[in-house]
Amino acid sequence: MTDSPVGVADLLLFCHRAIDAMVIGVERLDDTLVNIAPPVPHVNTPAQLVVHALSACEWWCAFVICGHPTPRDRDAEFMATSTVDALRQQASELKERLTELAPEIAAKTDLHIEPTTTVPLAVPWTVGAALVHAYEELAQHLGHLEITIDMVLAGVASTPHWLQQG
Repeated sequence: MTDSPVGVADLLLFCHRAIDAMVIGVERLDDTLVNIAPPVPHVNTPAQLVVHALSACEWWCAFVICGHPTPRDRDAEFMATSTVDALRQQASELKERLTELAPEIAAKTDLHIEPTTTVPLAVPWTVGAALVHAYEELAQHLGHLEITIDMVLAGVASTPHWLQQG
């Protein structure tokens, strides 16, 4: 198998698409619904999912790859409340930051730090792997967000019988 070149611009294009899709999703909600989690154990609100995904992407690109400090507090991401407008603004700011970082990311050959993840890689982290992982965070949480929004809009008012303890 030969490697085919995938550029930073290619990956950031899909990061921007995932970010835009998150905004489109939360725009289906109001400021109350964006902060409601479906009544299923261990499920986050749409706001928490967006805050976490955007913060993770920024952390991987700005800090892990480029070494720029980020104000990330991972635990707080899962307690966050927000408004639709604030989420839209956070998304817009991340897209701008990624665009600004693109030349620096493209020039990087080594990571600022060796990241640790819940599921370690079988090989050492590279700049490319970290960048793909930043997109992976956006993509997986976009899927979570879409399902969560559908459940919130469906007005799931009680825990389904199959999830009840008893």
